[in-house]
Amino acid sequence: MEYWKVHVKREYKLIDVVAHITGTKKKAKRLIDEGLVSISGKRELRYRRTLKPESTVEFCLNPLLFKPEKPEVLYREEGVWVVNKPPFLNSNRDRPNLEEAIKKVYGKEVMVVHRLDKQTSGAIVAVERKDLFEKFKEVFRKREIKKEYLTLIPNAPGWNRKRVDFRLDGKEAVTELSVLERFKRGALLLAKIPTGRKHQIRRHLAGIGLPVAGEFVYWKRAFPFPFNLSPRILLHSHRVEFKHPKTGKRVKVEAPLPEDFQSFLKSLREFRFNVKELTL
Repeated sequence: MEYWKVHVKREYKLIDVVAHITGTKKKAKRLIDEGLVSISGKRELRYRRTLKPESTVEFCLNPLLFKPEKPEVLYREEGVWVVNKPPFLNSNRDRPNLEEAIKKVYGKEVMVVHRLDKQTSGAIVAVERKDLFEKFKEVFRKREIKKEYLTLIPNAPGWNRKRVDFRLDGKEAVTELSVLERFKRGALLLAKIPTGRKHQIRRHLAGIGLPVAGEFVYWKRAFPFPFNLSPRILLHSHRVEFKHPKTGKRVKVEAPLPEDFQSFLKSLREFRFNVKELTL
C-alpha cells in the first residue's frame, strides 16, 4: 500500500496532482471518483477542482482498485454459494459486478440474493436457481439470516457495546456494535444487523459521529490522520449464517479480510504509516 501526501505550492487541477503519482489521468480520475482522495482530510470527488496554493492532497494508492482480486468461493452446496466479494466490485447490475465475475472465473451463472456496496468486501450469498432465490427472499423477510461485519472507525468510543436503532427511510433499523480492538487512534468494531436497510451500518455510524473509515457519502467532515489515508470505505462482511433452504443444514461461513483492510489494520496496530511526501 502506498500512502501519499502532496503539498501544492501553486494552482493545480486536482486530477493533475493525483496523475503526477498514478502516471495517468485515467487512474487519477478513478481514484477521485471512488472517493479515495482527500484535501486536508476531507474527501473530494470533483476531479477538475482547482487547488489553492498551500493545499495538501492525501490518498492511498490502493492496488485493488486497478487490479481487483478474483471472487473466492467459500461455500458451495446444492445450488447455494457463499462468495468472498472483492472490494470495488458491484454485487450485480452495474458493471463490473460479482455475478459476471463468477461466470467468467467459474463458468456458472448465479444470482446474488442480497447486495453489498461496491467498496464493501466479504461474504455474500448467491444461488444457481430461481426457486432458491425465492426461498432466500423469504429467509431475509423473516430475518432468519445472521450477518456480521467488521469495520474501522476513527477515535475509540467510550463504550464496549452499543445498540443504534434510529429509523432509516421511515423504517426500523437496528445495528448492534461491539468494540473488538482499540488502537492509539480508532477502533475495530463488529457490527450485527438484524435489519437490512440501504447503507445501514454506514448511516448509523455516521449518525453517532463515528463514521466508517473512508466514508464520503454520509460524512462530509475531515478525517484525522491516519484515516484521511483510508484505502476505501473499510467495511467487510465477516460472517453469514443461515439454514440451507434445501438440505436444512445450518451454514456458517466467515470471509477472510482482503489485503487492503489487513494492511491498514496492521499499520493502525503498529501506528506506523510510511507516508510518501511530495511538493508540487
